[in-house]
Amino acid sequence: MYLLFIIVTFVFYFLFMLFILWTKKPISSSKNDNVRIIIKNGYTTKKVAKLINEKFNINVRNFVWMTYIYNNDKSFKAGEYKLSSIDTPFNIMNNFVLGKCCYNQITFLEGWNFNQFRETLESNIYVRKTITNISDSDLMKLLGSQILIPEGLFHPDTYFISFDTTDFDILKMAYEKSNEIVSKLWKERKVSTTINTPYEAIILASIIEKEASNYMEKATISGVLNNRLKLGMRLQSDPTVIYGIGKNFSGKISKFDLKKDTPWNTYTRYGLPRSPISSVSESSLWAALNPELHNYIYYVARGDGTTVFSINYESHNSKVKEYLLKSKENK
Repeated sequence: MYLLFIIVTFVFYFLFMLFILWTKKPISSSKNDNVRIIIKNGYTTKKVAKLINEKFNINVRNFVWMTYIYNNDKSFKAGEYKLSSIDTPFNIMNNFVLGKCCYNQITFLEGWNFNQFRETLESNIYVRKTITNISDSDLMKLLGSQILIPEGLFHPDTYFISFDTTDFDILKMAYEKSNEIVSKLWKERKVSTTINTPYEAIILASIIEKEASNYMEKATISGVLNNRLKLGMRLQSDPTVIYGIGKNFSGKISKFDLKKDTPWNTYTRYGLPRSPISSVSESSLWAALNPELHNYIYYVARGDGTTVFSINYESHNSKVKEYLLKSKENK
């Protein structure tokens, strides 16, 4: 009887050591293959093991027993995971428990309009679509915004997303980040400007975003726009005209375009346009709230990434002619 006990114990110990060795060995001897699997909420360990088995032909029963032994059978976190043939069952189990998911990313660029935000969300295969049929104004209501025009209210950035992240979740992150930045910069503003509200700051920043050829000129351009607002001059910003034309813009602004009135045309209307014309970077917001103090009221892009500024129309007109002449010579 004693001998039988010894034999049984030895066999059990031997099998257990084989099992431990199995948990520490790579799941496949094939060359470093990588696959992705998705674990949804409510998946059992057996279902997860079967998913792995479909990719790497592992022992499903061993995998389930391993989770029982380590008391992790109910600890897997939902998400999308990357598995490699060199991973061991033990490492995979720990990754599932710790939630070491794959993260994808989605990027919204500075200067984009809100339609471009929505198009990017719609075309991203990793984003779960929930707002496709929701109007812009209803979307803003869902976000709790008092302003129902979404333009300019979402911070352009790269957002890292995991499995099952919705388009609404991402926009909510961008909206909250924008509010956080605007609030911070509003409190830190130092220069007395013509801007009376954070929303006006976003509108002005969106014009700066489109007008500035480089980061260094943003505060100077902001100074020009502020000077014009103080003097009661029209802003005469081409990007505002283009935004008002929308999808019908031909690609080259004309005198007819400048005279065609829209709520955003700052050639036909005084003050700020009805809403922002694009998303805004933090640097443009800062410039809108901290304009450079100077006497410039005109500017024109040189076409080489820089801008030249003038304090009167005669000087400005001369620089525009100089720019047009150089443009013809370079053609």
